[in-house]
Amino acid sequence: MNFSRMVRFCKTRFGPHALSVLLVAWMIVPVVTQAQPAAEPPPRPRVALVLEGGGALGFAHIGVIEWIEAHHIPIDYVAGTSMGGLVGGLYASGMNPQEIATFVGGVNWNSVLSGQIPFPALSFRRKEDKLVFPNRLEFGLKHGRLSLPNGLNSGSAVGLLLDEKALPYWDMKDFDDLPIPFRCVATDMTTGQEHVFKDGSLAQAMRSTMSIPGVFAPVEHGTQVYSDGGAVNNLPVNVARAMGADIVIAVYLDTGPFDKATLNSLVGVAGRNVEIMIAANELNSMKEANILLKADVSKFTSGDFEKSAEIIPKGVEVAQQHSTELEKYAVNDADWQAYVRDRNSRRRTILPEPKFVDIYGMHGVQQTEIANEFTQYVNKPIDTQKIENTITDLQGTGIYSSISYNLIDKDKETGLLVRPRLKNYGPPFVNMGAFISTNNVNDIQFGLAGRATFFGLTGPGSELRLDASIGQVAGVGGELYKPLFVGKRYFVAPRAYYVHTLSSFFSGSQQLAQYTANRNGFGADLGYQFNSKTELRVGEDYQWYGETLKVGTPIEQAFHIQPFVSNARFQYLGQDSVQVPTRGTLVQTLYTYYTQTPNATGGYSQWDTTIEHFIPIKSRGIIFGNASGGTSFGTENLGLAGFSLGGPLRLSAYNRGELLGNDYFLAVGGYLHQLIRLNPVIGDAMYAAGFYEIGKVWGGAPGTPTLPNDVSGAIVLKTLIGPIFGGASVGDSGHHKWFFGLGRIF
Repeated sequence: MNFSRMVRFCKTRFGPHALSVLLVAWMIVPVVTQAQPAAEPPPRPRVALVLEGGGALGFAHIGVIEWIEAHHIPIDYVAGTSMGGLVGGLYASGMNPQEIATFVGGVNWNSVLSGQIPFPALSFRRKEDKLVFPNRLEFGLKHGRLSLPNGLNSGSAVGLLLDEKALPYWDMKDFDDLPIPFRCVATDMTTGQEHVFKDGSLAQAMRSTMSIPGVFAPVEHGTQVYSDGGAVNNLPVNVARAMGADIVIAVYLDTGPFDKATLNSLVGVAGRNVEIMIAANELNSMKEANILLKADVSKFTSGDFEKSAEIIPKGVEVAQQHSTELEKYAVNDADWQAYVRDRNSRRRTILPEPKFVDIYGMHGVQQTEIANEFTQYVNKPIDTQKIENTITDLQGTGIYSSISYNLIDKDKETGLLVRPRLKNYGPPFVNMGAFISTNNVNDIQFGLAGRATFFGLTGPGSELRLDASIGQVAGVGGELYKPLFVGKRYFVAPRAYYVHTLSSFFSGSQQLAQYTANRNGFGADLGYQFNSKTELRVGEDYQWYGETLKVGTPIEQAFHIQPFVSNARFQYLGQDSVQVPTRGTLVQTLYTYYTQTPNATGGYSQWDTTIEHFIPIKSRGIIFGNASGGTSFGTENLGLAGFSLGGPLRLSAYNRGELLGNDYFLAVGGYLHQLIRLNPVIGDAMYAAGFYEIGKVWGGAPGTPTLPNDVSGAIVLKTLIGPIFGGASVGDSGHHKWFFGLGRIF
């Protein structure tokens, strides 16, 4: 309708006031039009962050998150596998990139990945086992056959770290209730298919997704068994799509071109096959991602867990390289603050005080004993560090593969839930070890030994220990350890043994003969364990003790005696490691009285004591000192029944047993410096060592040096099979030796 026709319409309709009506209407129209609301802007796309698995290389994900946060790109979903699942889970739980970086940088990864309970946390009996078998080899005799653990590492230490971080979310319904909805992928070992964790225990989900087969023991949940998700979906873009993501930012860890030289070993070939398998399941995911960030981590390895500070910036770098693509999804400051407020509103930090303790899966006396350890935390604010210390001490008994904790609701109250898991390959348990020691091509000593330990045969806390060995020291023996009262520290320990030892006899540095010493007998001790470090015993034995010439020129008279032997032994095992301690003290002292003397009348006494102390120097150095001494209290001409010096780490420039007498002392002082870290799965570190030894023997053969001493240098490796050492020593009077060994050093 044009303006003239509108005027005629208004005159006909409204008469003489038509023009006034028309003008008012004309003025109102634009006002009404302006009052209509503006159209809503289109909603922003839902963005998911997908993080690949890759061991320590996954620390680069933290750098990507750091860049994304700094540039105000809201993340609506997180999905990850293996280390990507760990970093993603921490981010989804509300931790910012700085908190995550501090967390991973503060973890003692060598300790965590070694799978070993720290030496100070072991029970006294397990400490004794480690002194004899200073390695990580443990097997089981469950069902009467030798069984292997299902991983080099039970994953207990990793599990405790995750339990602590996930504890505030103990009662969430599913992972969509996290500050950022989260998923992670594991491999269902029973079906071979991928399993996507979307609810349940957050800690258990993260622990499952990074259970590398053969390294970490798989996670059991009901009838299901889960391992690392890298085998089935190492870059779970499809999982993020299923969550509802419109845009997927996937972070791929680029290790660079394949190096053919790595195929020169069995481990290299096996590792390459795993890489090919994982790469195959990632190809489609890489194509399906909207933005693919390839972080250059080619200068690092998946085992570089101590290099998080160097790997994290690689994530920042790759994000910056893709800044144009990523910034399309950035929001303004106001929208970012609103997003952060909403995310933080779902973050949990407050924990309720537990009103009871629930021990899952245990029954009878064992359940009661565990519950008694945790009742101290009832009706008190939760202290995760103290709870973890209690768990570690329980694991130090040697029968649990892992112990996790959480909170639980029952009868409208909140309690502390503790989940102990017994080792599935024992008891009984078997320790085994090989021992090599030489500083003379004509005196290479090699031995194999094993120990089987049976638990609870004669009541709670009892242990039957059976030993066997071949080599320079060969024989069998057994001891039954039984507490006199349940839960008390007094014990009785009857034993029997049959042991033969080969010993050499020297004139100067020339070996003239080799003897076999036989020490067979039975007896019993009465003792008291003060704590997990200290024990005192007194006992009585009846022995068949003697020595016979095996080869060479007869130097001393063979003997055979059948004495009663009274003994008192004190041990304080206060060092922090059995292979290469960094701090702490060890004290061992033994007094014995024999009712008969070799080739003489009457009885004789001996006392032998060793004290070692270790002091850390900065982050890589260790100063150590060792003082040992023994006396026969004036008894002479004991021959091989006396004390000897010589051999690796016991006056290294002298032959083994070259210095023989009735009394002795030995002092050693030195310094160890850590050169490199080894892969924590198979070892720990390599050290350079320098030390000075000085000793003295009283009542020795003619020509025995007055004050023998030497200076030595060595390389020491802490490994899965025990400490390996090798070096050279230069001593007084022209003595010099090279030496090599596998077995206990300190």
